[in-house]
Amino acid sequence: MINLKIEDVFKNKKYIIIYAVFLLLFILAFYNHDTYIRIKFDLLVLFILFTGGLFSIIYYSKTKNLHRSCFIILLIFGLIMCLTTPAFVVCDEIEHYARSDLTSQGILFPEYINNEGYSVSSGFNYLFPFVGETIHNFDFFSPNANNNHSLFNGCFPQNPFYPYLLSGLGIFITSLLNLNPAWSIYIGRILNILFYCVVCSYAVKKAPEYKLPLLVVACIPLAVYQAASFSADGFLISVTLLTIAYYIKIYKSDMVSNKDLGIFFALIFLVSLLKLPYILLVFLIYFIKKDKFSSKNAYILSRIIPLVIVILCAVYSFNASKMLKNTIRNEHFIANKVNPKNQLNNMINHPMDTLILFSSIFSLTLDLCVDLFRFSYQMWTYTSHMLASMYMLFFAFISVTYENVKFKLKKREKYVLAFILLLIYLAIIFMQYLSWAPFAYPKLDMIVGVYARYYIPLLAFLPMIFNSKRINDILNIKDYNSKIILGVLIFLSGSIIFTLASFY
Repeated sequence: MINLKIEDVFKNKKYIIIYAVFLLLFILAFYNHDTYIRIKFDLLVLFILFTGGLFSIIYYSKTKNLHRSCFIILLIFGLIMCLTTPAFVVCDEIEHYARSDLTSQGILFPEYINNEGYSVSSGFNYLFPFVGETIHNFDFFSPNANNNHSLFNGCFPQNPFYPYLLSGLGIFITSLLNLNPAWSIYIGRILNILFYCVVCSYAVKKAPEYKLPLLVVACIPLAVYQAASFSADGFLISVTLLTIAYYIKIYKSDMVSNKDLGIFFALIFLVSLLKLPYILLVFLIYFIKKDKFSSKNAYILSRIIPLVIVILCAVYSFNASKMLKNTIRNEHFIANKVNPKNQLNNMINHPMDTLILFSSIFSLTLDLCVDLFRFSYQMWTYTSHMLASMYMLFFAFISVTYENVKFKLKKREKYVLAFILLLIYLAIIFMQYLSWAPFAYPKLDMIVGVYARYYIPLLAFLPMIFNSKRINDILNIKDYNSKIILGVLIFLSGSIIFTLASFY
C-alpha cells in the first residue's frame, strides 16, 4: 500500500473538488423531503463515498497503475453496493439466490422434483418475504432457521453451475456457522464482488494495451451493481473482459503462445455456455495471421477449435433451454403462447413482417442505452435518465478520443469486428424474441427480455472501432487517464446516491 500524505490531496485538489461538486449535485438532484428516512445512514455512506473517491484519485495519481486502481475502485464501490442494494431487487436475484442455495447443498445440476420445483433450504424460505427490504430490516442476531427443505419453482436450471460457486459458498458458510440466513445475502454478494474485482483487474493487467477502456467497462455502474449481487451477469461480464484481454495479448504477440491460445478458447467456452451469442467472439482468432503461430498444427487447430466450441455450446444451449419449462416462467409461456418453433415458422412464412420487425433494432438501441441506468425491475424499478444521458456522452467521448497507437486494428478488421458485434447484438435479440415473445408479437422491446446488461462486455470494443487520432490530436487532452477515472468515480457515486435516495 502506498504512503498517502496531505500534500497528495493538494496536488489533486482540482479532481477532488470536481468529484465533491458532482456528489453534491447528485444529492440535490435525487433527494427530496420524502427521502430523508435514515439520514444518519445516508450521511455515513456519503462520507465513505467521498473518502473512497478521494483515495482512488490519489492512488492513481501516485502510482499510474491502472489494474490496481481498477481493483481498488471496484472493491470500494462494489462493497458499498453489496450493502446498500435492497435484498433481491436486482433483476431475477431471488432465482439466482435459489440456484446458489442449491449449489451450497452440493447440487450442481438441479433436479426438478415431482414436477413441482427444486429443493431449496429453510434459509431461502426465511428470506423470501424480505424481498425489497434494506439491511436495516434484518435481525442478524436472531437464531438460524430450521433445516427443513421445500420446493421452489425457479432457479435458472438452464445455466451452468460455475457462476454460482462463490455465492453458494457464502450460503454454505452462513449455514456452517449457524448464522441467521440474512448473513448469506451479504456474504454471498461480497464473495461475488471479490471475484469480479480480481478477474477485471487481472484483465486490465493482462492486456498489453487498451487497459483504460477495459477498466471503464468493468466499472460501468450497472455492471458493478450486477456483480455485487447473486446474479450470474457479474461472471459473464468479468470473464468476457478477461477473454478480450487475452485476445489483445494474442493479437499483439509476435508469436502466439499455445498457453494463451488455450486460455482464450477456454474462457470463450465458459462465457458461451452462459450466453450463447458470445460464441461469435471466438472467430476473432481468424484475425491472427498464420506466421504468428508456433507451428502449422497450432494454426490448423486455431481454425478447427472455434467450430468445435460452437457445436458444443449450441448443443448444450439447445438442451438447457428446454429446462425453462420446469420453472415459474412456464406460466408466462402458456399464457402468451410462447413457442420458439411456431414463432420461427411464422417469421419464415412472413419474411417482410420479420424484416420490418428487426429493422426496429435501432430504436431499441436507444432504449438499451437508457436501460444502462435502470437498476431494478418489477415493483422496485428505479431508473435515472439523467445519469443515462450523461453516461452516453461520457462513453461516446471515450470511444472517439481514446487513441493508443500501439494497438491499432486495420480498417478491414474494424469492419469485420463491427459486423461480429452486430451479429451478437442481433443474435441476443433474436434468441430472446423466440424465447419470450408472445406468438407473432409485432415489436422488439423489454417485454421480450432484451436488457442492456447483456451487452455490457461488447462496449469494450467500441473504442477499438471508433477511436480517432485526428480528434485526439485536436483536443490534445492532458492527463487523459486521470480525467477518465474521475468520470468513472462520478458515475459510480451517482448511482449509489440514487439507490440511497430511492430506498433509504
